[in-house]
Amino acid sequence: MAALVERWQVPVLSFVCRFLGCSDDEARDVAQEAFLRVWRQRERWRPTAAFSTWLFTIVSNLCRNRARDLGRRPALLQLGVDEKGDPAVDLPAPLVDDPHARAEAAEAAARLRVAISRLPENQRVALLLRRFANLSYREIGDVLGVTPSAVDSLLVRARRALADALDDRAQDWPRSGVEHG
Repeated sequence: MAALVERWQVPVLSFVCRFLGCSDDEARDVAQEAFLRVWRQRERWRPTAAFSTWLFTIVSNLCRNRARDLGRRPALLQLGVDEKGDPAVDLPAPLVDDPHARAEAAEAAARLRVAISRLPENQRVALLLRRFANLSYREIGDVLGVTPSAVDSLLVRARRALADALDDRAQDWPRSGVEHG
């Protein structure tokens, strides 16, 4: 079990933090619960399926349950900040020591977190599993209960929605049913 935790702890924590936009402590609680469930249900795992698929099915279900709970908490946690207004997820520091560049990087990271949080759940899960857990389309499909081609569609739509949400020029465009290419 220690080897599994060592191997999968960082991808699980990354997924949980980005799915929930929560504090490090809350992400650790969800990850700990996931590994506890893996231990308790270890007889259920069948070697015919990838361990990562089984693990992230458990993790994504826990995140969905926790997201429902977060819906009853202050909106600040949903936006990826804690009760004090500080970022709940560490932001990468820019390579230069320029306060303006740091502020722009923090703003861009906050906009990305908000844009990801607004994606439909299946798109958000597919995107986070691909980016932060490095799962294959087949493994993501197994977690979500869809085909690899459906995963491809989910990822294309998620990336398009993120690009649209983060494109400053798109903020001023009228929203109709027409795609802006």
